[in-house]
Amino acid sequence: MNLLERINEYTKHVKSNSYVYSMQKLGIEIFTNYLYSNQLAGEIMSIQEIEVDKLLLYWIPKNKKYLSEIQAYQLVYTVQDIYQYILKDSGEISKKDTPAILDLYGQEYMRLYRARNMLHKITKDPIIGTNPLVIDLSYYRNKKKKNDYVEMATTYEQAVFKIEACKEGGQVILAKISNDKQYKLLLEYPTYKYFKKGDLIHAIIKRKLFYVYWEIEEIKSYYLPEALTYL
Repeated sequence: MNLLERINEYTKHVKSNSYVYSMQKLGIEIFTNYLYSNQLAGEIMSIQEIEVDKLLLYWIPKNKKYLSEIQAYQLVYTVQDIYQYILKDSGEISKKDTPAILDLYGQEYMRLYRARNMLHKITKDPIIGTNPLVIDLSYYRNKKKKNDYVEMATTYEQAVFKIEACKEGGQVILAKISNDKQYKLLLEYPTYKYFKKGDLIHAIIKRKLFYVYWEIEEIKSYYLPEALTYL
């Protein structure tokens, strides 16, 4: 039985409890999409061969831009449940020997999506909710206008930046992971409180002429420090 068939079995199992399924539906869909996108859906293989770290550290932050903190936590919980179910079902290892996925990523995933959601507000991202989809029309119009012109006397940089420091008062030091060139941001409370040294931000930043600090123009992805392996 391949992994996709096992996940289908898990889904049938979870559907017996409508409340649990309502919390895990999104996570099941994402896990299944991960298998398809990595050509793993039809393979007969061990669940332990799936790179769960890659899924949580890189693939989900890159492909799921909008999640609430609760959705982020439930997603990690679902990944752990799927993993344990398939291990137990296949007799690969006992439950007590399974990796503590929730312990490793649960709280950190909530912080990660809290940080990126705060950045979405700063950049006035027009999408302010996804379940259901909610779009701020004023932000949407402003974004369209921005796409039609480039501000004069403004320097733009697009890269994956590493957070080098987060100082009280809101000064955040970024560095390009490609060449260590540094950039200073000044963020309001409490946004910078959710950042952590080593976090990785794929973003467009800008600095106006004669300004000391850079601003985040657009946030593309936000990763935990360990994602550097996959970047």
